[in-house]
Formats: sequence, C-alpha cells, structure tokens
Amino acid sequence: MVGIAPAAPGPQAARLASWLRAGLGDGLAFLQRDAGVRQDIRLWYPEARSVLVCGFAYDGGPRPTVPVDAGHPPLIEGDGAPAPGRLARYAVCADYHHVLKERLESVLSWLRQRRSGAHGRVFVDSSPVLERLYGAAAGLGWVGRNCLLVSEERGSFFLLAGIALDLELEADLPVPERCGACRRCLEACPSGALRERELDAKSCTAYLTIEHRGPVPEQRRSGTGYWVAGCDLCQEACPFNERLRPGSVLKPLLPRDIPLEELATMDEAAFRRRFGLTPLARLKRQGLVRNALLAMGNSGQARWRPVLDGLLADPDPVLREQALWSLARLPS
Repeated sequence: MVGIAPAAPGPQAARLASWLRAGLGDGLAFLQRDAGVRQDIRLWYPEARSVLVCGFAYDGGPRPTVPVDAGHPPLIEGDGAPAPGRLARYAVCADYHHVLKERLESVLSWLRQRRSGAHGRVFVDSSPVLERLYGAAAGLGWVGRNCLLVSEERGSFFLLAGIALDLELEADLPVPERCGACRRCLEACPSGALRERELDAKSCTAYLTIEHRGPVPEQRRSGTGYWVAGCDLCQEACPFNERLRPGSVLKPLLPRDIPLEELATMDEAAFRRRFGLTPLARLKRQGLVRNALLAMGNSGQARWRPVLDGLLADPDPVLREQALWSLARLPS
C-alpha cells in the first residue's frame, strides 16, 4: 500500500502531548524525549513538503482456528503437552527496520533519478515520526479502536514506513472510519490496556514483553498469559483481519509458538543464533527468558518446577526474581 500525505500535521498530532500528560505512555522514554518533534515531521526534516507513506504486509502464519482466551491457551490437543510461548506475528519475521529502510532508500534513489533536485529522508519506526497519523492522512486506513491503522482491504497486519520529501505532491484523501459499533478488539485485550482509541502502554502485554526493561510489575504479570514477545489478540479479534490476504514483504523466520523450556534454558550464543536476525534481538536474552519464566508461572503447571529451580541460581537478578515468583504460583 502507498499513499501521499501533506507534511503539515493534522489536528490528531496534538493528541500525543495529551496522551503523555495523562501518563499513558509511562516507560516509553523515547516518546517523552522527542514528543515535540513527533508532532510535525517538518521539525525532523525541515524541507518536507509531502510524505510518501507505505504499508508493508507481514506474514506470521495462519490465523488461529481456536479462540485464545486472554493469551492463555489450553493444553495442546488435550495430550498433556504444555502450551508453548506465543510470539506476535511481526516478531517472527526478519527485522523489519533493515528490510524496509533498504527498500525505501531504493525508492528515494529512483525518485532522484527521475526528478532532478529531489531530496528526502526515509523513516521507519525508529525515527521520531507519527507514521500512523501520516498513514491515515495518506488514505492507507483509519485509526481503529485498537489504536492501530486499519485498512478495509489489508486489515492491520502491516508495518508503516515512508519518505519525507521536499516535493509538493498531490495528497491522497483520508478514508472514512469503518469500525462502527464493533468493540471486539477492546473485549479481546487481556489486560484492559485498550480504551476507546487510547492505549495505556504500561498495562499493554506488547509493551511489557517487548519494551519494558527489568522486572515486569507484579500487578501486570498475570495479564501477559503465554505471550513471550508482543501480543496479537486485538488484531486477531478484528473482523478486517478475518481473511488473510496473500502476498507479504516480510516472511516468517520462526514459528509463532516456541516451547517455553527451550526459551528459558538458552544461553547467549543460542539466543543470538535463533533470534539475532529478528525483532526479538531487541529484547536481548534477559528479556525473552524473563518472559518465558513469567509464562511458566501463568501456566499453573507443576511440570515447570525443575526448570524454574535451575534459574534460581542465574547470575541475573531479574531472572532469579522472576523464577522465584513463578515457582510460588505453581502447585507442589
């Protein structure tokens, strides 16, 4: 998907400041640090006159055939096997930062060849740009109740990136919001982090398992269920995602479900080999092992006691504390 938006920000850009003032972005230090720049792409790239915004679909495997209650799956096939750790769809693909930036740099180079004197600056989500709002302004979709950009044709399983350009280009028209009275995404959120087009980041499973550093706050732990990296529940509940469309830029490198014991017992070298080329590299070993231990505690299954006992001697205090908490949640 591709669209053109004007560089001048729309009225929605001001919502970032009020969202941060309300404390809903607690822990997202990078948002606090560059909030002013994010409200106007011209503060990041002063020459910007237009913004080319692209949506890149990602493929994380088939849609679940059995609804998952708050991320707590039952035993597999009823055979007594433990439920695995769950990964968000985007997290099992190649690290999109490098892939998308390379593609857009190629587009910018092509543009320069055909429009003498054209200049621009590529952005992916590591840049201080409100991609979602520019995507909405470019007509790629509307901001749904789950706070994600939703396309009638492509659903929401896509990533946004683009180019701020010094060219005056004709902008595309925004599309009308089509959520209607549907509230499935709000009902699917396991932690109550989603409100009406507003997200309390500090309660969000995706934030807690990906962005949060150190121990997960105890009052938030049970809501993460079996999710060890991200959370797709609000997207899987969305009717616009009911039919997965063929064709995607990012293909999966990993399965969406990985045994918890494998995650909990891997060393640094094993972590780099398995996850180094995916977005999970951001978590580092500590983050992914912490999340696996937390999922073991949420399982309530005594089978995890030997693994957790072994982590009580780990040199990392975060992992020792998480192992101790999870042990206390399991039957003897």
